[in-house]
Amino acid sequence: MDTIELRPSDGPERRPVVLAVDDDAVSLRIIRNTLEKNGFTVKTANSSEHALELLSHFVPDILLLDVMMPGLSGYELCLITKQDPRLQNVPVIFLTGQDTPTDFSTGQAAGAVFYLTKPIRPDRLLQVVRMLPRSAHVA
Repeated sequence: MDTIELRPSDGPERRPVVLAVDDDAVSLRIIRNTLEKNGFTVKTANSSEHALELLSHFVPDILLLDVMMPGLSGYELCLITKQDPRLQNVPVIFLTGQDTPTDFSTGQAAGAVFYLTKPIRPDRLLQVVRMLPRSAHVA
C-alpha cells in the first residue's frame, strides 16, 4: 500500500499589502494603525512621486490614494497605474476631503473602485478594504 505524504502548508497566509499615499502624516498613521491591527501590511508614501518609486519595486493588493497632493494628484497617479500592465488590476480607493458629485465622477473615471471622504472613519475604511478581493500579487 502506498503512503501519502502530508506536507505542512507554506506557512501562515500572506497578509494583503496596501500602499497608502497621502501627504498628511496623521492620515497615514490612522490608516496604518487601522489596517495593520486587522491583518494587512501597510506601506506608505507621502507623495505620488514617492509612490511611483515604490511601485517600481512591488505590486500592492490595494492602492489607497489621497486626491489632493503636491505634484501629481491622486487622480493622476491612478491614471498612471491603470496604464501599467503590472498595476492595472490593483483596486484603487480614494480617501479625500473632496466630496462633490464631480469629485466622485472624476475618481470613478480615473479607475477607482471606492471613494471615501475625510475625516477618516477607521470602521468604514476597514469595511471597504475588506470587501475587496485579494489578488495574487506578491509583495
